[in-house]
Amino acid sequence: MKRVDATMLAALAAEANLAPSVHNTQPARWALDEAGRILLAADLSRQLSVGDPSSRDMGLSCGAALEGMVMALAARGIGVVIDDLWTDNLRDWKPGYRLAARLELTGDDAAPQALSEWITRRFTWRARFSPTSTEQIERLEHWAAKAADVRLACGHEDLAFIASLNDRASLTIMRERAFRDELVRWMRLSPRHPAYSTDGLNLAALQMGRLEGALAGHVLASPLFDIADRLGLGQALVAESEKTMTAAACLLFHRPEHESPIVSGQAFYRFWLNFTRFGFAGWPMAVLADLPSAAQALRERFPLPPGHRLINVLRVGPAPSTVPKYRLPAGDLVLDGKPA
Repeated sequence: MKRVDATMLAALAAEANLAPSVHNTQPARWALDEAGRILLAADLSRQLSVGDPSSRDMGLSCGAALEGMVMALAARGIGVVIDDLWTDNLRDWKPGYRLAARLELTGDDAAPQALSEWITRRFTWRARFSPTSTEQIERLEHWAAKAADVRLACGHEDLAFIASLNDRASLTIMRERAFRDELVRWMRLSPRHPAYSTDGLNLAALQMGRLEGALAGHVLASPLFDIADRLGLGQALVAESEKTMTAAACLLFHRPEHESPIVSGQAFYRFWLNFTRFGFAGWPMAVLADLPSAAQALRERFPLPPGHRLINVLRVGPAPSTVPKYRLPAGDLVLDGKPA
């Protein structure tokens, strides 16, 4: 049977960490246990206590990283059997960590997965999209029609509905000072920030210049936002409608209601890589799934299969340029596998 040593695990972890995570928090950590199995744990210091009190988004982020690990192992001809541990809520393995999954290496050779070739070309684009070709739209529609967990919304009226709903929902959640404070803690609004190139949302990821970033941080992290909101300017501060309307489509990603976030996160990464194949970048509108009133409004206009819940909504379209992935060093992703 093929085995993974500490050096290989670090390389695998770096590849797995190219997966998307909420606010680019990168909570997935990896270890080898005494039996040579790979352990996936969530770093609880990276949970969004205000934006994600139930840890669902952390679980989804770890699930996406798990799928990245599966693909990285398959590229080396290594197959695995996954034991999903998320619902067990195991927090006594090491202080500050929650065991999420255990991967046992199999004796069977695994073939590289076709989607893995799109990993380095997947990125988030938070600005206006470029025009979309008819061929790209047709390929997207054909794929979405066959996907069991994707609902396609396109056309001016549908996009306008989602754009307006997103702006209203964003204002609702941004009116919460605690949410804004937590968001700003994960924003890297100056190149001098010590974590500018490793995690969180920096100026390049946010498509902001230095002056714009400085102003955004000053407004969001102070009472100025509340003052502007009382003056009727709050909506203008969070509005994205004009950018949203440049998207080729919006994709509603949904999964079975009681599915583990780990499994949903794996599927989410595959979902994103699939539309990357068509030359599209994505821009999440997570607030539409997180805010119950917004999620209900979407379900009424875009019915989902019975028993499914909305996980996320992404604007998709061609991006005029690419955005680098800012990630933690591989060494920061690997833990000692011995229990504390």
